[in-house]
Amino acid sequence: MQKSIAEFWYGVEACDHKIVRLREIWTDPYLAGNIWLVRGSKRDLVIDTGTGIVSPRPVIDAIVDKPILAVACACYYDHAGGLHFFSERGCHRLDADKIANPTLESSVVSTYVKEGMLLAWPYDGFEIKSYKMRGAPPTICFDDGDIIDLGDRRLEVLHVPGVTPGSMVLWEAATGSLFTCDTLYDDPVLDREFAADDSITLIDSLKRLRELPVKTVFPGHYQCFGRERMQEIIDHILLSMAPV
Repeated sequence: MQKSIAEFWYGVEACDHKIVRLREIWTDPYLAGNIWLVRGSKRDLVIDTGTGIVSPRPVIDAIVDKPILAVACACYYDHAGGLHFFSERGCHRLDADKIANPTLESSVVSTYVKEGMLLAWPYDGFEIKSYKMRGAPPTICFDDGDIIDLGDRRLEVLHVPGVTPGSMVLWEAATGSLFTCDTLYDDPVLDREFAADDSITLIDSLKRLRELPVKTVFPGHYQCFGRERMQEIIDHILLSMAPV
């Protein structure tokens, strides 16, 4: 089927607690991640940066009026693909090399990026077979327990390996907001295999998240959900990973 050229690549949605979601609306939501913009008094935080097929900077720059820190919570193309558009950028130190020097395999481009992931072309002449994640050496590397200070709000880095060695989530205790990237999302396709680099380690990470007093999960894919649904999803994943 002939595809049209997308006039607008990003959809923008305002959420609670001065959080904004950017979404690449012409991509399969399983294959392109959410971009979360968290507004602070001294600087703004971009959590995950999409595929980078189209820069999110024009949209973000139209919203923000202060310095920006962008972080990738995993080393995959759909979360770190746009990181190179930001001058101040970070990730967990165990994913730093894969983000700085991505390959088609380490970024999972070779596994997931196919023509069918796009519902429209981003611009005339774009070829999906030429897409690859651009390297973006981090200017800051995080460890478990580090705090990202935005002035009037603080987010804690939680290292949750399993999906990737450096997978991390960001936890804002004051609002009960948990940003989970690929570690946790509510997939509408029931019983799709949950991707994991290390299933045993991921089990421990999910058990850690299950105990947090979460009010809202801001996931790497699909829609937000609350603590009860979070626990249901975690329990389902843990059951599916249990030894037979």
